[in-house]
Amino acid sequence: MNDSAILRSNEFANSGIVSGSFLKLDPDGGIELDTLRPGTILEVKTKNHTYTVIPREGGEATVWGHPEYCPEPVTLKGVGASYLSGLFREGYLAPEMRFSFPTDGKRVSTSRIASIERKQKN
Repeated sequence: MNDSAILRSNEFANSGIVSGSFLKLDPDGGIELDTLRPGTILEVKTKNHTYTVIPREGGEATVWGHPEYCPEPVTLKGVGASYLSGLFREGYLAPEMRFSFPTDGKRVSTSRIASIERKQKN
């Protein structure tokens, strides 16, 4: 198995993060997107879909992976996650939260995030 991670999945077995190099995790196992180098490729898996998220400068992120809302890459401002209570946290992703992004004048919140993985650039 190709292991590109510095943080091994068994070190954070309950975090839902399968990480790549030097992800700055908070105590809840989440990550602030603005701590990542622009262009870092994240794979965000939910129960129903797998999304690719690439943080950009200025608080934007390129997102795709939903067959209806973002089947092709789209750059958005306001990407983040919602707690199960519905409270939205911009620029933050964590397991068990709902991936959330704006599209067509509304906010989409997905099923719960199962895992977040940093992918290597090809």
